[in-house]
Amino acid sequence: MGDDIRLAEHQVREVSLSAAEAALLRRELGHAVEVWPTSDPDHYTLKAGSHVGFATLPGGRTLVIEPKVPVETLFALLAAVYEPGKDVFRDEPQTYTTVTALFEFVVRIFAIQVEDLIACGLLHGYRSITEGLATVRGRLRLAETLHCRPALHDRHICTYSRFTPDVDENRILRWTAFCLQVHRYRELALTGRLRRIGLALSDAALDPEARWLFERLGFHRLNDPYRPALALARLLLNHLTFSGTSGGEPFLAYLVDMNWLFERYLGMVLKQAAVGWGLRVREQEHQPLDTASQVITRPDVIIYWQDRPVLVVDAKYKLAAAQSDLYQILAYCHILGLTTGVLVHPAHEHAPAGALAIRGPGGIHLRYLALDLRGNPAQLQVQVRALAERVWSLLEEKTC
Repeated sequence: MGDDIRLAEHQVREVSLSAAEAALLRRELGHAVEVWPTSDPDHYTLKAGSHVGFATLPGGRTLVIEPKVPVETLFALLAAVYEPGKDVFRDEPQTYTTVTALFEFVVRIFAIQVEDLIACGLLHGYRSITEGLATVRGRLRLAETLHCRPALHDRHICTYSRFTPDVDENRILRWTAFCLQVHRYRELALTGRLRRIGLALSDAALDPEARWLFERLGFHRLNDPYRPALALARLLLNHLTFSGTSGGEPFLAYLVDMNWLFERYLGMVLKQAAVGWGLRVREQEHQPLDTASQVITRPDVIIYWQDRPVLVVDAKYKLAAAQSDLYQILAYCHILGLTTGVLVHPAHEHAPAGALAIRGPGGIHLRYLALDLRGNPAQLQVQVRALAERVWSLLEEKTC
């Protein structure tokens, strides 16, 4: 079918697709790219949204959606949100210029981190095992034994603890390595490294639900060396769509929702700045809209002075302002009893600016601020400091 398909973020383009490729995009990636038929049965119109990354297609082609921000800045946003550790990428040459090269770079660093853990010895822990045994071990589960073997006495259902490498941390790393094996890497040796990692972790279960294990992880002295590798695993798994565990051609897509990433990055920026201001930041905090708590809202960022909210901030990664955004931030101000709400957009030629004085009681003002993502990571840091200063200027009068 020809070369890989390349789109820019939000771009609309007519491309040649097979029926299988079009069906896969609709089935697996309908949230990220729209697929419309044309009068030519072999051509379709694709409309990219705010997801960036790539997806493998039947027959070997790849759909690539490049971000409108520089790739190195995209990586800076991801690294800041996932915080794998300041030294993880320090000695690695960062030569990526495309989103697919960036993905391969992150996978290579993940492989390095896991290989180091394997060389130092895998983490072990106690896991509760329930199985049928010829002799009693641990606690006999009498009811289950009688139910399963009512006429025989050759097996006993027992629960006991085993000291094993089959712990959540190793399950996450093994599942991540397994998912990543199906990609076609420019660095050919990377696939073999991932397979060897899988073999070294084979005593841990291959768990398709591994991405949900992050929620119950807690770090301590024994598993602290796993932090960088697990942070990278989360960065990969959170944006990975994988379907290669049973039958058919393996499918892999890595797509980052820039709306989500912009929200999380802004929250991280304001949380760090608030420490120096003596304030607290809460992200995505549930706030009921009505007195019966039937409608729940989740502002991106609420800044608190002591226990009192003093400012609400909402991130909007959009090409232009929308009236619905204004209604949303206005609702937040009413709920929290605030007179100022802030909408933060990426800076571009159509980015809104200034302030709006809202009619009616309350004296509410809505302000537009911008964060410029178009430069390199060093320039991004300058923009971040400037944004933090503008937010602080709005806060000074409320906390004095």
